[in-house]
Amino acid sequence: MTFGQTLKKIKSLEIQSSSNVTKQGLKALSQDIQKNKETHKKLLKTIKTKSKQLSQVRVTEPAIRNGLRYLAQDIKNAKTAEETRKTAVKSIRDYLTKMKKAEQKIAEIGSKRIKNNMTVMTHCHSRVVMSILKKAKKQGKKFKVICTETRPFYQGRTTAKELLSTGIPVTMIVDSAARSVMNDVDLVLFGADAITSDGFLINKIGTSQIALAAKEARTMTCTCCETYKFDPMTLSGDWEPIEQRDSKEIWEKSPKKLKILNPAFDATPPDLITFIICEEGVYNIREASQIMKNGR
Repeated sequence: MTFGQTLKKIKSLEIQSSSNVTKQGLKALSQDIQKNKETHKKLLKTIKTKSKQLSQVRVTEPAIRNGLRYLAQDIKNAKTAEETRKTAVKSIRDYLTKMKKAEQKIAEIGSKRIKNNMTVMTHCHSRVVMSILKKAKKQGKKFKVICTETRPFYQGRTTAKELLSTGIPVTMIVDSAARSVMNDVDLVLFGADAITSDGFLINKIGTSQIALAAKEARTMTCTCCETYKFDPMTLSGDWEPIEQRDSKEIWEKSPKKLKILNPAFDATPPDLITFIICEEGVYNIREASQIMKNGR
């Protein structure tokens, strides 16, 4: 699959979840750089151009922007085209390896929070959340999951199929039914597309409503993500951009003059999140800014 084809698949949501977007996007860029035979100056320009394209294909994805930032930092002292290619490929490989190890560590930590006879709720489809639940299942724990369907692309179906394949009992609900079942839920696990410096969770649209319902029902909520999801741009005052998607995803042939809003994400305030699990451990989400400052 070419770099251009990967961009299209990310944009169309054929490639889903923040972790998968980062993995597939950076792999495609690495392969493109390896095949590039341009002179050093032209190669640097091409890397800059394609990095910008990749960073803008899904604007609410700091994990991929952080990987590109590390790449730019690593290649800045390369003297030749060959050195730049080798350094770039190594930089991307190292970043993806660290992300994989972080996911494994989060699964180890997060699985300890899953207890026998628990009911866990999930929203959308998160690789990290799946890793936690699968790890808990391998440890012999017996629990069940309630997952939302997650409109408009129904990522909850992917979650349901994946969990059922491991033998975990799953019940699916429409997104708006979250409050009606919340009293039966022990823990809500969210993934994350971004964490801001002031502790806001940026995640699939509907997250904030579920978190609010959980607080009312006194149900614990947890977001699970690698530190690479923390957005350093928010340290300097920038707001996390919220991607606005095509209205046709909601209603392809809608009535004329009907205005449709289709935000892909929302921002959940830190007061609605009980704790955050990252590869560094379990924290209050307000500590996110300090974790970010301690990062690379």
